[in-house]
Amino acid sequence: MLVGDIHGDLDALDFVIRMREELSCKHMLFLGDYVDRGMQGTEVLIKLFRLKLEEPQNIFLLRGNHETSDMNIYYGFFEEIGFDQGFLLNISRTYDRLPVATVLSGHTFCVHGGINGIESVDTITKEDAFPYLWNDPSRLPGLSISSRGSTVKGFGPDIVDGFLETNGLKRIVRGHTALKTGYEWWFNGKLLSLFSCPDYVGLGNDAAFAFIEKGKLRIINFGNQPQ
Repeated sequence: MLVGDIHGDLDALDFVIRMREELSCKHMLFLGDYVDRGMQGTEVLIKLFRLKLEEPQNIFLLRGNHETSDMNIYYGFFEEIGFDQGFLLNISRTYDRLPVATVLSGHTFCVHGGINGIESVDTITKEDAFPYLWNDPSRLPGLSISSRGSTVKGFGPDIVDGFLETNGLKRIVRGHTALKTGYEWWFNGKLLSLFSCPDYVGLGNDAAFAFIEKGKLRIINFGNQPQ
């Protein structure tokens, strides 16, 4: 199972965990953004960390752009934890340990934001994580300016083609972008964007996650009110 942004929505997290049982799915990969913007970031982190401790070989947690103290201070999690600076410092140390990206089953590159050009996956480091947490796909070729800010880039179809070819990969799966239907395909199926937080900040959007079995990927949409 591939799960997009959760953003403090415990009901959404509980739903995807129940679906894991229904689908008899052993492995879960979360694409980041567990806190901020929602009311239950603490509960979401506790549940995810417990899952990781109980099943370290089955549960994988990537880092998102909201797994940073700077974002937490401005977008809700710091207030949620009672402005406890010591706790935020400790959780930031955990953020620093989270992987930036992974290659799934030898064919799918998974990351929160995106890529930073045509490069080998072996060159990606935690120290230079920023573009992989923030960049977005773009219809424009090459690397382009993003509406998110001057330090964020859009990466075009040529960049995706080159990246996949260089690394012998089939597709990219990423989160990071709120989507009306919970998912969006880009570049003729070479990139999938997932968002698993329904009704994000009152937008009324649906949410979705992906399920890979025997190399085939299917998307499960669970509306804007998970049951």
